[in-house]
Amino acid sequence: MENRNLMRQKTSRGTLGPVQWFFQVISGAFLVFFVGVHLYLAHINFGHPIAFYDSVLNNMHNPWWLAFYIAFDWIVTYHALNGVKGIIYDMGIKLSTRRVVAYGLIALYIVSIIYGTALAIAVSHIAVPPP
Repeated sequence: MENRNLMRQKTSRGTLGPVQWFFQVISGAFLVFFVGVHLYLAHINFGHPIAFYDSVLNNMHNPWWLAFYIAFDWIVTYHALNGVKGIIYDMGIKLSTRRVVAYGLIALYIVSIIYGTALAIAVSHIAVPPP
């Protein structure tokens, strides 16, 4: 008699669980928007790196743009590390190793968003040179 569990392929939807998988999908949808805005500003609207740099400095003084960049940082970091977690879990590691991976990625997420947020706030305090 066949064991159906051996025939079933494991996917990150099954190994991460439905809640984390759902947040992975939602964060991916937000990334499409964030990356679209970033690409528009960086490559279509300005096209030149110096003009883009000046526009970023100007935008960072606006609290809405600052919030945009911080949210972009938090969501892209979550999406990336949750994806890494799904890939590692799909390899079929032991439960005790999963806990270590989960706590390690949570720590990396916290450190990354603190650094990214502090960097965005620091950049928002850079004086914009006159044109």
